[in-house]
Amino acid sequence: MSVKIKRILRKLKSFGSVMTGIGHVTFSQFGEDIIIIRMLERFGVQNITYLDIGANDPIMGSNTYGLYLRGYRGVLVEPNKALYNKILKVRPEDKCLNLGISNGNQTEADYYMFSEANCGMNTFSKEEALSYEKDGMKIEQVVKMPLKDINELLAEHFKTAPTVLSMDVEGLDEMILNKWDFSKWQPLLICLESVVFKANGDFVKRDSMLKLMASKGYYVYADTHINTIFCHQLQYNKLVNR
Repeated sequence: MSVKIKRILRKLKSFGSVMTGIGHVTFSQFGEDIIIIRMLERFGVQNITYLDIGANDPIMGSNTYGLYLRGYRGVLVEPNKALYNKILKVRPEDKCLNLGISNGNQTEADYYMFSEANCGMNTFSKEEALSYEKDGMKIEQVVKMPLKDINELLAEHFKTAPTVLSMDVEGLDEMILNKWDFSKWQPLLICLESVVFKANGDFVKRDSMLKLMASKGYYVYADTHINTIFCHQLQYNKLVNR
């Protein structure tokens, strides 16, 4: 039997595991959606909702598309108009908002956009945008975008806290988390990009983010080097002891 045929048979064998429910298909960068889904399934969490800030592509790299395929629904925030329109077509049963998140004082801001290939680097942070441009990624366009306060957004679109928060906003996540009213809105799981990338391709963990989440009652449930999944300690304890 040739090596090529053996490889094909191995792939078919692994596909069978997915079809029978043993395995999972991931849409995230590094399998974060599988970690989230397995945790929710393990504890039988019901009435799952999600908030995806900086949603980007509706499928590729998405931490919430796996939940959507399982019949759950949520709110996606995406300031890139082209990606926003794509989300509307691919995930029509989700609520999608074409705006950014403010610090509570601004109603609009400049949105720095790169090429389609680098659209994941689009950001409201001028500092981040100039840093990317210094590394060779040209800013293609700067557009004014409306902003919404995070707690106003939550009050408008959720009756209770979303079960899952996924956020990737290129340098502004800690600003949003500091503004977030955790006394009222406590997601069970929060997935964040927890590293700072260097020009040479290396990265370092954002200790300030880890400390911030700990101060809000969250512990590190899982880490995929680039992203960290945090779990609310008190809610986790209730799931374990019920």
